[in-house]
Amino acid sequence: ERTVPCGARPIKQIISRSINTVLESPRTSLTPESTPANPLTNPSCAEEKHMDPNLMEEIRKMSTTLQVVEVDVVSIKETTKELKDSVENIVIRLGEVEQRVSDMEDVSAQMEKCVEICDKKLMTLWERVEDLENRSRRNNVRMVGLKEDKEERGNLREYVGRIIAQGFGLVGSEFEVQRAHRSLAPKPDANKPPRTILVRFLRSSAQDKVLQMAREKRGMDKLSEKQVLLFKDLSKGLVEKRGAFNTVKKCLREMEVNIGLFPATLIFTWKGERKTFLDNAEAERFLQQA
Repeated sequence: ERTVPCGARPIKQIISRSINTVLESPRTSLTPESTPANPLTNPSCAEEKHMDPNLMEEIRKMSTTLQVVEVDVVSIKETTKELKDSVENIVIRLGEVEQRVSDMEDVSAQMEKCVEICDKKLMTLWERVEDLENRSRRNNVRMVGLKEDKEERGNLREYVGRIIAQGFGLVGSEFEVQRAHRSLAPKPDANKPPRTILVRFLRSSAQDKVLQMAREKRGMDKLSEKQVLLFKDLSKGLVEKRGAFNTVKKCLREMEVNIGLFPATLIFTWKGERKTFLDNAEAERFLQQA
């Protein structure tokens, strides 16, 4: 019966026992002194005396490789721990950022509400300012078309008073002119339209009667001032609001409908029903549907 030499024993069993020994003690350096159980380094094992030198060299290479792998594994564990700590810090900071963003959104929503309230109050205040400005002009009349240099120098107020008295027949203390002056613009050339004259009466009732007489007479016969026109003295904003109704007013006049504007509200009677419009677009839609 043939005897199997020691070097011919299964190599897999020897390698497996070596790897198991290394894995059971990962924190211990894989050196021949630290692994006495390893049959490759135990001189008392008779089986290993006759082992193939090439096989021994391969096993040493594997042991060295395992040592390198062990170092790499430790390094990977440390790096993984650092990454884990970094991720935890990022999660904490991200939570803080989310909280701050949420707080900012709440503050922004409150500010939007405050801005909306302030806008409404500002519009209300602006409307009141315009109303006060127009109320302060209730005694004023704008006279357009009166030629330059027809009045005596510095006596424009008396000249306007004579025009109203002689041209319209309106005399008395009720129509007393408090102030009168031309618009603050450079004097135009002779071939250009004259500057507007701003007339302020001492009493507000004079304005309504003068404007009514100007509409009825459509001119000043006695002074031959056929091109002189008189208008209310309104603020720029109110003039723009009233001007927006020009198209609607033209259509209503063509239909022979009596209209009125007070101060920028269109008022007219339609089929026996009183209609009021603050917006020209609504008035236009009403006429289209009617």
